[in-house]
Amino acid sequence: MKITSLIILSTISLCVSLCCPEDDDYNGNHYFIENNELLSVQNNITQLNVGDTLYFETNINTIQTTTTNDTIDLYDFSRPDESMRYHLFVYKPNSNDDLEPLTLNENTIIPITGPILVSEDPDNPYITVETILENDAFKNVFGVVVLETGTFYIGSYLDAPNGEINLIISNGIDDVHINTKIVNSNPQGLYQFTVN
Repeated sequence: MKITSLIILSTISLCVSLCCPEDDDYNGNHYFIENNELLSVQNNITQLNVGDTLYFETNINTIQTTTTNDTIDLYDFSRPDESMRYHLFVYKPNSNDDLEPLTLNENTIIPITGPILVSEDPDNPYITVETILENDAFKNVFGVVVLETGTFYIGSYLDAPNGEINLIISNGIDDVHINTKIVNSNPQGLYQFTVN
């Protein structure tokens, strides 16, 4: 009986060691990029009229420099069916001058290059921007039709560290983390525009 128990325990231990490798066997690399030239409002427009469209552009060249000054090609980190995604919010000050996210809908968004998804949940409204690979860059262009007057802001969620927008791309082993802000955004990472 003791020999049978010993054989069973040895077999289970062997199976566990072969089927469940330790976390220390992970050989992937993490790369970090800080680049505030990737997201922009076309023509840096800050004044619009009701009914105008604000165009927003994502243009992430596949060749990037990491925070350790290594040059990498993002294409090496992407899977054929994968793109980079991130979230944007449009804010308007309320009567207390606190910024509140606006609930947008599909009728106010004009996709031009790449897909756009709109969360119409009034408790958590946001835009999901999905890039496509085109001519050695991950791109997206879309428009937001402005339907009311006031001062507005577009950017990351309000509690984002340094107001940065984070993008991640991974090939399943290595991954790249990109921190960026909208060109000409304020210190909180929000791009301000006014609608008359």
